Formats: sequence, structure tokens, C-alpha cells
Amino acid sequence: MIKKFKMLAVAAAAAGAFGAPSAFAQGIEFHGYMRTQVGATSEGGGLQCFQARGAQAKYRLGNECDSYGEAMVVAPFGKADGAWAKYNLMLALQENNAQDFEGTNGNSFNVASRQNFFQGGGFFGDSATFGDAKVWVGKRYYNRHDIHINDYYYWSNSGPGAGIEDISFGTVKFAFAYQQRNSDGGTGNGHDSANMTSKHLSARLYEIPTNKDGKLEGELLYLFGSTANKTATAAPEGKGTQLFLEHTQSNVMGGGFNKFAVVLGEGLGANWSFVPTYVGGSEAAENDWSYRIHDQFYFDLAGTNVSGMATASYGKVFANAGGADSQWASFGIRPQYNFNDNVSIAVEAGYDQAKSGSEPTAKLAKLTIAPQLTLSKGFWSRPVFRGFVTYAKWNDANTLGGNKIANGVFGDKTNGLTYGLQVESWW
Repeated sequence: MIKKFKMLAVAAAAAGAFGAPSAFAQGIEFHGYMRTQVGATSEGGGLQCFQARGAQAKYRLGNECDSYGEAMVVAPFGKADGAWAKYNLMLALQENNAQDFEGTNGNSFNVASRQNFFQGGGFFGDSATFGDAKVWVGKRYYNRHDIHINDYYYWSNSGPGAGIEDISFGTVKFAFAYQQRNSDGGTGNGHDSANMTSKHLSARLYEIPTNKDGKLEGELLYLFGSTANKTATAAPEGKGTQLFLEHTQSNVMGGGFNKFAVVLGEGLGANWSFVPTYVGGSEAAENDWSYRIHDQFYFDLAGTNVSGMATASYGKVFANAGGADSQWASFGIRPQYNFNDNVSIAVEAGYDQAKSGSEPTAKLAKLTIAPQLTLSKGFWSRPVFRGFVTYAKWNDANTLGGNKIANGVFGDKTNGLTYGLQVESWW
């Protein structure tokens, strides 16, 4: 859904009066995401969530506890038939759902900047190679790949940076980017000279045709740490590489798709979720290496009212610098049946197990049943109003190191039940 955002159009026009170019009022967009829920447990109290110790994600249906939203405004500039630019601003809103008034004082309500960047195009004429190319500078979501039913981003370069994308070589496209993660500190004049900044260079090829209805994407990263403090007390600068490969098969069993991805990393690139954006920059992990395999299958069975998603993941990080190896395996499925255009029921089953070093393997399984109301038929239809009942079972290894499933609400039990109501939407 794209809405006219009149207030912002007036502000953009006012800015033009001071010498800045005006935004196109007719092209201003408003996008967003929102989910919120209320609920309780079989033990009483408020809603709780279940995630295995050491698991990189949890199956999300009936298993989300935070109220979260994203509001994004896109303001265009320039000529409709020439060079153009777009300003993109996204703010995230997160609250504890404790009461009717929640403020930033005490962290019961948080506001965060997620995207704040400019993108532009039309600078290179009608060149077959650069005609569709776009440049960008700022903080943005960049090449994010996730598994929807457990909200796991197995590849994400989001963060501050700059780059060029959509350079065409026939049907194949190319992108190059530089990105960095600065420390959380800093002053009004920049960042502390002693802090380590993690940086990476990215080269990406995508839209590579492979077979009928199939395409391949690959991205290679070089990661390196950088600090202005070269004294012996500074953490030594590290480096590493990471390779991402993904094959997407469309039109599977009618309107479905399958995505199979492999992620390989060494040094600073040996890690788990949300890499490489959130890796460090020191050489502590320079001899580590890792691999991850992810598959997700979305199905929409023609001639039936059945749709859904199934997924499986496995990965391992080998810590060669005296640390503990870690591994994670996960598989789950969420089928949905539509009784009509507006009423459906979804069932989600998920299983995770994770292990670190010589510790016993932590295991957790969950099952959710969720009746749903939507405006139209289908797995992706939003907004969705749903009720849910979630049952989870886990082993004692989940409590090692002071870890507490569901904040310890279930005490020494190794199973628990939660229930509630949720609404979720994106536009």
C-alpha cells in the first residue's frame, strides 16, 4: 500500500523555499511493519517466549513477546525523466506493552533509527550497462535474506555505507558496496581514536539465470578491522572473508518457491546470524571458520486452500583460537488452511538443538495452533488478526549457565504453555 503523505509534502516544499530542491508530493511513499500481542502462560503472569539455549532463532508464530513497528517515509527528488534521488527514513518503535502511557524514560518505549540514506539514479544516460545503475550513501537495509517463519536473517549487510548497484551485464546484475560498523561511543567530532571499526567490501552478482525459473545470487566479502590507535595496548586488527550463495527456484508446485543458501566464512567472517554487519574487528577470531546451510520452501497448492512454509538449517562455527566450537540445527513447518477468503487456521511446529564445546546439547520443540482473520486469502495476507496457543518442551541442557527458558516462569518444569492474541501487518 502506498499513501500520499501530505504533511511531509508541505515540509519538503517549505525546504525548497530555502534553496533545497522540492520533493515530488505525488511520489511520496509511506511503508511500514507492525506487530503487537497480549497473552499469558499456564502458570499465570504475562506472555513468555520459548527459545533454545544457543539457538540462533525461534519459530515465531505464537512465540513473539515484543511489540515492534517500523515506519518508513520515502521522499523523491529530481526529474521524472532524468536524474533522480530518493531520501529514505525508517524509524523503529518498540514498547513493553506495560500500560497505556510508555515513554523513553526507563526504556519502556524505545525509538531507533534503522534506515537513513539517499539513493539516486539516472546519472549515466541510456547506457545498457549503467542505465539502471543506482548509487547510495547512508544507513540502510542492504541485501537482506531471511526465513520468515523463524525471523532469521541468514544474510544481512544492513548498516552505514555507500555503494552502486544494478549495473547490468545482459540479464546479470552487479553491485559493489563499502560498509562499516563504528563503535557505540564517539564524540561530536567523530569516533574515539582507540575504538576498533569493523569494515567490509562487498562484490555481488545476482539475477544469474541457471535453469528454467531458477536463478543464482552470490556475494563475496572482505572484512577487516581498523583502529587509529596503533599502540601495543590496542586490539590487533583482524581480517576475514565470507561467501554467500543462494539458488532460488520459482513456480514450484504452482505458485511456490524454494531458496537454498550456503554461507561460508573464515576469520572475521566466521559467525552466526546478522553477519557480516555485526562482527567485530579484532584478530581474536582470525583463525576461525564456519559454514551454514539454509533451505526454505514456500508452497501454495493449486486447487486447494493450503499454503505455508517449511524450512531447515544447519551450521557450525569452528573456533581455532582456544574457544568452543558451536553448532545449531533447526527445522520447522507452518501449513495454513483457508476456510474462506477471510478465515484460516495456521499450525506451526518447530525444533531446535544447539551445542557449544563439550556442553550437552540443548533441545527445544514447540507447537502452535492459531486461528486467523484476514482481508484476503493466502499465507502472506496482511493484516492478520490471530489467536494462538503455544506448547513447548525442552531438556535440562537449556538451563546451563543460568539460562532460563521463559524467564524461569515454569520453574524446574521442562514444558510450558502460552496463549494470546496478536495482530501483524506490513505495507
